[in-house]
Amino acid sequence: MHSGTDKKSKQAILFFGALIFFAIATFFSLYEGSQLDDVSWEWPYSAVFTNWLNGRVTSADDILTIDYLVYAAKFEPLFPIIMFISGMILFLQLSFWAFNGRKTALSVFLLVFAIALLVLSGALMASPTDGLELFSRIFLGTGVLLMIGCIFWLIKTGKLRG
Repeated sequence: MHSGTDKKSKQAILFFGALIFFAIATFFSLYEGSQLDDVSWEWPYSAVFTNWLNGRVTSADDILTIDYLVYAAKFEPLFPIIMFISGMILFLQLSFWAFNGRKTALSVFLLVFAIALLVLSGALMASPTDGLELFSRIFLGTGVLLMIGCIFWLIKTGKLRG
């Protein structure tokens, strides 16, 4: 009984630690990405969501907050990478909690997520910026590792014969 309590407390520490890292990295990413306000020639390329949702950007006031994250990922990727890693920890932890004990459903869910990461990696592969190329590689590696882990887990549980 004592080990179950230890496991839950370790999971809670991991979850809240990742949440704190995610919040801090988000703050710094938004700060670094706010440089986009001063780089008007980059608006058509980095204000992707603003251009998609609101049309052309005509002033810095038009830029949506999420576009700051895009700009930071392109040109200052350290904190966006920390955001991604801590976000993945949060996502995986929440997935394990949501699919409590249903390993097959969890594996299929994570396989679909891995495929989404691979598609996103392919979309960013030809990026002219080092930051998005790095993200493409990180998404590719994470997607492949997640896919291998899920397939291994399905084989181990006997749901997938290899």
